[in-house]
Amino acid sequence: MVDIKQVFSALLLLLLINNLDIAAQGNYSRASLWEDDIANFKKEDVQNPPDEGGILFIGSSSFRGWRSLEQDFPEYKVINRAFGGSHMSDLIYFFADVVLPYKPCQIIVYEGDNDIASGMTPEEYLQDVITFTRLVEIFLPGTEIAFVSIKPSPARKKWSEKYQEANQLVRSFCHGKPYLKFIDVSQLMVDKDGNIKADLFLSDLLHMKPSGYQLWKNIVRPYLSECGKK
Repeated sequence: MVDIKQVFSALLLLLLINNLDIAAQGNYSRASLWEDDIANFKKEDVQNPPDEGGILFIGSSSFRGWRSLEQDFPEYKVINRAFGGSHMSDLIYFFADVVLPYKPCQIIVYEGDNDIASGMTPEEYLQDVITFTRLVEIFLPGTEIAFVSIKPSPARKKWSEKYQEANQLVRSFCHGKPYLKFIDVSQLMVDKDGNIKADLFLSDLLHMKPSGYQLWKNIVRPYLSECGKK
């Protein structure tokens, strides 16, 4: 007998992902960029199976570079499945690979940095945020999501205004939804005059030093859910 709920969910999913650049034969134009990363995640899961029901950190290199994540939150079951250079659309495409297997009770997301810099508008980025959220609602109902704001960086200063617009859109989307949180890391990454704190960044002025992650640790910690404690 056909399960009407499953059919409805499948149809809804198709509607949700129709804004992605997926060719008629089912190919996603950016998929090949991340084949090695996804394969490495799967290999790691076999060698060292992570606990289910923890807190999943996913996104681009700003999370991938958080090497001290487990040490920073030792009382939580945290797992990092971020891959550098990714967009929100990549998380959507690889949802079954980087989200579903871990059955997280909470997902912490950092994206938008690369999306906007590649030419996406803040409004287009928001639509991908909404699509990702809908996928979680369908396949992992009850899972909490926290979106970390797009960080300012000296290397991408020319996109600062668009980053702020995107952050405001995501903040507004999260407002009033108890299972969604917006974590603003951007405000403490600028000084009182609004200048980006360059001393938080590596020589490329894009990726952060350990001091940057120590700042993020203190901002993110209050948003971590009790459900992810060991």
